[in-house]
Amino acid sequence: NKKDKSMKKLVVMASLVAVSTSMMAMDLQYFLGAGAERTNTNVKASGADGFNEKDDFKDTSLKLKVGVILDKAHRISLSHTKLSKDDTDATTILGNYDYLIPMNEEFRLYAGLHAGNTKVEIEDVEKISFSGLAYGAQVGAIYDITKNVEFELGLSYTKFNVDRAEDATWYKLELDNSTSMFAGINYKF
Repeated sequence: NKKDKSMKKLVVMASLVAVSTSMMAMDLQYFLGAGAERTNTNVKASGADGFNEKDDFKDTSLKLKVGVILDKAHRISLSHTKLSKDDTDATTILGNYDYLIPMNEEFRLYAGLHAGNTKVEIEDVEKISFSGLAYGAQVGAIYDITKNVEFELGLSYTKFNVDRAEDATWYKLELDNSTSMFAGINYKF
């Protein structure tokens, strides 16, 4: 019994050493990014009396990113945007994964997926707040300006599970989907 416990501890320790050694051997490059994102979000409003309306929520916002590039082929990042229109703010925080496709030494294409949370706040007679899941896909291109500075241009499509229903008025407001275009600069260190 003691022998089994000792063997299990040895296996666990050997596994931890192997994992840490492979992580040290992996080429990691961290980055910070900022840029402008133009977003067009489709919003639906409906009511029990047959009221049904669609509208577009368009805005250009600052997009901030922080992440890591793994072995020059995989990029994992967190991004933050805040859209505003009239009395409405929509803040989105996403986890992103991109597969990087090298075209030459300075130029890469990418394709990836994202998922996260969107919070909507409407300042009306009273403050209304609701949030939910945001998920989708993105494609783009990255060009190395210098060894540490890169220019990024991307397109994304996002679906939302974000809605608010008012039982008292039988009214429902929901975000449906959005398309975005992003242009920005990333600093790699």
